[in-house]
Amino acid sequence: MSFKKMPSLTAATLLLALAVAPAAPQPARAAGSLASCRAIGDATQRLACYDALAAAAANVPAAPPAAIANAAPATPAVPEDPTARFGKEKLPRTEEQQAKDDAEQDEEMHSTVASAVALPYRLFAVTLANGQTWVSKEALTFDPKPGDEVRVMHGLFGSYSMVVGRSRPAKATRVS
Repeated sequence: MSFKKMPSLTAATLLLALAVAPAAPQPARAAGSLASCRAIGDATQRLACYDALAAAAANVPAAPPAAIANAAPATPAVPEDPTARFGKEKLPRTEEQQAKDDAEQDEEMHSTVASAVALPYRLFAVTLANGQTWVSKEALTFDPKPGDEVRVMHGLFGSYSMVVGRSRPAKATRVS
């Protein structure tokens, strides 16, 4: 018998009974189990509780808690050098990365010139010792030479000022 030939009340009742009845108790049990796992203080026991819930949901046997306790700990992440991320907020990135970088941003960065390329109108592309490349948006008063000290500071409205050696501050932008 097809659904088209069944009376509409009977078809709706059948669909409701098949779709809702078996699934109704499950979320309530899962929510209660998740809350009980969340309340566990020890990290390995909490993980074992979550693994048991996931295994029960997928009908897969869970790993014993002893196997989880004997597992090798994860290696901690190596923190990034603060000068390596200076000016990085202008490079393309995700919103999560932007929020994280903005919270950790320093006010200025110091480095030395590794190389410099002259551009028209006394503008320069300056590669620093830390690998960053900055391009001046204003003319520099002195030509940058390898080994010269560089100071890059935050300016207004997300801009940057770069001081190379004895030159006056010039607006700059990071390109890599």
